[in-house]
Amino acid sequence: MDEYWEITHDRAVKTQAVWAMQPTFALNKLNRTQHGALSDSLPVLAQLRDNKENDLTEALAAKHTVFDKLANVAVRVPGLLQAMLDEEDELQDQLDPIFAIDAGISENHTLRRCRLVLPFWTDVNAARATAAPPQAAVTIDYQGTAVGVGEFASLISSAIGTQKTEADRSRDVTNAKSALRTADRKTDRGNKRFYKGWLKAYPAGTPEGDAALSQIPTEQGTPPPTALEIATLTPLPDHTVRVNFAAGGGAHATTKELQYQLPGETEFGHTTPITGAQMIVGPLSAGATVNFRTRVANSTPGTVTSAVKTVVVA
Repeated sequence: MDEYWEITHDRAVKTQAVWAMQPTFALNKLNRTQHGALSDSLPVLAQLRDNKENDLTEALAAKHTVFDKLANVAVRVPGLLQAMLDEEDELQDQLDPIFAIDAGISENHTLRRCRLVLPFWTDVNAARATAAPPQAAVTIDYQGTAVGVGEFASLISSAIGTQKTEADRSRDVTNAKSALRTADRKTDRGNKRFYKGWLKAYPAGTPEGDAALSQIPTEQGTPPPTALEIATLTPLPDHTVRVNFAAGGGAHATTKELQYQLPGETEFGHTTPITGAQMIVGPLSAGATVNFRTRVANSTPGTVTSAVKTVVVA
């Protein structure tokens, strides 16, 4: 299925071929060279959009990797430190606020828990350093690598950085899509202005007019997009969910988004661009029941949402 800009580009190429019969023919503020430049920009801008979407996909993957590690450490360290402290140790008082926050619910919950774990871990290490005899700072293993309080602090900063990078890449995608839509509209207007003006100058029965009538496709209007249904939802062991989309869905859509709703939420408040036939979402909270749907749109009014599908996170 052709994208919206490909339809415009095809008509522009055929317009250029007919225009070559009288290359000096010009409209107000539009000549053949200008129209050709606009036409040629469409595949370039489409490639730029695709590149930016790939950059966003990579940024999302990097963010999920960091947050998965951060959540894992933030969940395990408090229990480890609790076991190392005497029951009457005053440092135990810092644990209740930590345990009250489920790190797996969202990125904000993960960071909130980490901001409490970090000073607690620092205080425990300080107490161990001044003990008699002194004890080593506590580290925890993550996939074969020891993580200490310093690495944990750096990981928090890295996680916040990945959120900013995701936001930047998401803005890049929005800007690239906007640039493509703008160029498409300008090219489309040029196509239509040429067709109308050319047939006034060279009506049917002239070689130029007959060439336009036979070679340049007329536009029937942009159809609304079709729903992009979710084919399958697969919970994965790392608390992520693999989403597969039904083939052929989302026809004519210029914007495609995956939305999900976490337990206790009244709306689908989490949205991420769809950049392929499959994507990974998460990590999410283990055991949580999460609702998913897609939302697609184009230049026609309104949006089209898919049927809601539900999965229980592993």
